[in-house]
Amino acid sequence: MKIHQKRVAVVVPMHNRSELTPDEQISFRHLTHYLHAYDKYLVVPNSLSIDLPGCSLKRFGDEYFGSVAANTRLLLSETFYRSFSEYQYILIYHLDALVFSDQLEAWCDTELDYIGPPWIHCADSPWVKEARVGNGGLSLRKIESFLKVFHSDVYWMEPEEYWRERYAGMPAYVRMLNLPRRFAKRLSWLNNARLEMSQWHLRPDGTKNEDHFWSDRAKHYVPDFRVASVEVGLRFAFEVAPRLCYDMNHRQLPFGCHAWPRYDRSFWEPYLITPHAA
Repeated sequence: MKIHQKRVAVVVPMHNRSELTPDEQISFRHLTHYLHAYDKYLVVPNSLSIDLPGCSLKRFGDEYFGSVAANTRLLLSETFYRSFSEYQYILIYHLDALVFSDQLEAWCDTELDYIGPPWIHCADSPWVKEARVGNGGLSLRKIESFLKVFHSDVYWMEPEEYWRERYAGMPAYVRMLNLPRRFAKRLSWLNNARLEMSQWHLRPDGTKNEDHFWSDRAKHYVPDFRVASVEVGLRFAFEVAPRLCYDMNHRQLPFGCHAWPRYDRSFWEPYLITPHAA
């Protein structure tokens, strides 16, 4: 940890509206009840007027709000992580998340770079081929490690592999016309993590959310980037199939969960804090 760097802040990405839905109020209630001791920030558009108790504001351009693609662009931007560089970690806490205790310091002590609820193959997420961590809606992120990815000198695509895949089978005149592309791929500023991240939201294969990049691609650029294992991720949080995750986690509740209103809400209802209890 850098001198004078704080340990962790809770970061709540908001929509481009100021009112919370009833379910978002429940999520916010859990946040303030269990994690009241930590610095908390609402990430909001420049144009939004909002005030929630105990929270400071971090403002970004309106273009980063209003859609999943917009949120992905924000959370794949260096500016976002630089704005929290006074902290060693941030806990991303979307307002469809819950926490059930204050284990935040203990999770920071793991020194992992990225922890979130695992993606597992089940009826809720049949697209998952390999169980892994994981979802970004409730996720702990190490700022220094995330910033290293932006400045990696590792190629996005190996230049010769790119050339073989795209042009090796093309007619000679096409290859000649595209020779500048072959050499451009050897320039790191035209073939790096930043460029891949800038285009990530355009991916057509269902992995275009920002958490897929940090889970699956960050290690390509920084080989010692440490993503939690599935077992550790389950102790941290559940998302899909909470009853199955509960069994996989030795019938123990995790630190938190994400998308609780979406996936088997009835499983979580006994643990919800009522306004009176808060």
